Amino acid sequence: MEPIFRIILFLAGVVNFIPSLLTFFPERISKSYGIILAGADLELLLRHRAIMFGIIGGLMIYSALKKKYYAMAVSVGLISMVSFLILYFLIGGVNQELGKVMQIDAGATLLLIIGFALFKIRQKPA
Repeated sequence: MEPIFRIILFLAGVVNFIPSLLTFFPERISKSYGIILAGADLELLLRHRAIMFGIIGGLMIYSALKKKYYAMAVSVGLISMVSFLILYFLIGGVNQELGKVMQIDAGATLLLIIGFALFKIRQKPA
């Protein structure tokens, strides 16, 4: 079961890492999130957010490849994705592009929970 979990962790890491590329392509932020960058302050915050995604996704990918820090990588990934889901539903009234982000995060969250649960259930006692 560990190989399946590692694949899921890797894929969830990629989902989290991809937005980090927006750090280097700020002109794509508006299209990706369906928003207008109203000024340098908003651009700064969103580009910093992209860097944070790189850290989260990078940790998850590293963990999947090196077989280390599973619990920490899953925890950090889930905190990131679940907090977005909670805020999405609390705030409401968001645009279609952010709805797509929510769907991707919901799918990745579900897969990550299932993968980690199956891994822990099937894990041999030390």
